[in-house]
Amino acid sequence: MIIANWKMNGSKELIEVWLNFVSKNIKIIDGKDCIFCPPSCYIDFSKHLIEKTNQSIRLGSQELDSLLSKPLTGGITAEMLEEVGCSFVIIGHSEQRIHLNESNELLSNKLVSAIDNNLTPIYCVGETAKQKKSNQTKEVLLEQLDVIQSQIIDKCIIAYEPVWAIGTGESAEISYIEEVHSFIKEELKNKNEFSKEISVVYGGSVNLENYKETYNSSYVDGLLIGGASLNHSTFTKIYNMS
Repeated sequence: MIIANWKMNGSKELIEVWLNFVSKNIKIIDGKDCIFCPPSCYIDFSKHLIEKTNQSIRLGSQELDSLLSKPLTGGITAEMLEEVGCSFVIIGHSEQRIHLNESNELLSNKLVSAIDNNLTPIYCVGETAKQKKSNQTKEVLLEQLDVIQSQIIDKCIIAYEPVWAIGTGESAEISYIEEVHSFIKEELKNKNEFSKEISVVYGGSVNLENYKETYNSSYVDGLLIGGASLNHSTFTKIYNMS
């Protein structure tokens, strides 16, 4: 699977140009999802464009709010996302963990809420540069993976995004990516031995120069692309050539 995470970018004009180009030029392969995650305010607009152009493109959200006992101004529920056509939702991205102080309990609730409403969570994990330097990567990942309840493991996609690589242009070495992905898969299998093979995708400064080696690894099940996905030609090339 190849996932475009547009973060806080875009406009109706840019999305229309992007979807028209990608729809005409992408070569969709069975079992290889093409997932588009625009800002929330453009989800419905994107849905209608996808219906007109290429219904093989899947729609995802960058956020949802968990089950709450109190009303939340500006909140978006999983039920809303399902109703407007989303099939996927990004949960636990480091930018939200850091800037919104998302707790493990909150993230656990988000995962359950997503699955209860037929959304596939793309659950992000990853260590900071300081944690990597201190050899704490596996310890950090274990704490983040512990959020996933054993009975929902095989309904999630894991996105390994080392925080130190996001938006920095510094992608992790393939040997390091493979070691971490292998560790994640093994730990989740230990958590629920009856779960099917878990998909683990990589994100972190993925671009035209480095995507091929990463995607071709047997330990990597897809790519989560940030800034590089804004360019319709770049995204299409990465999907078609990976």
